[in-house]
Amino acid sequence: ERYYDNKKKGVEKRVYLATDEPAVVTDLRNKYPDYTFLTDSATVTAASDASFASRYSADIHVGIITDIQLLLSCEFVVCTLSSNICRLVYEVQSSKMWNVSETFHSAD
Repeated sequence: ERYYDNKKKGVEKRVYLATDEPAVVTDLRNKYPDYTFLTDSATVTAASDASFASRYSADIHVGIITDIQLLLSCEFVVCTLSSNICRLVYEVQSSKMWNVSETFHSAD
């Protein structure tokens, strides 16, 4: 919310949500109706599948790479540093800018 407080009035509140938990998408859409949550629903569904074979399929790898690319293109990232994807995004952003703390927040 603080991030959008610094933006111009009338800016659409959009959030890219990279998760492997389908319930998180539903919960956030219900809790924050003023926000538009963007996510790759096919990847979320496939990633939540408990089978070992589907966890390491080519589709999942493409979904992970897509999530990383989209997170790197976001103006502000909030994630948990306990996530390997989050740590990778943090490290890549750190290599691109001097003070990554202005565009990155850990929810841990």
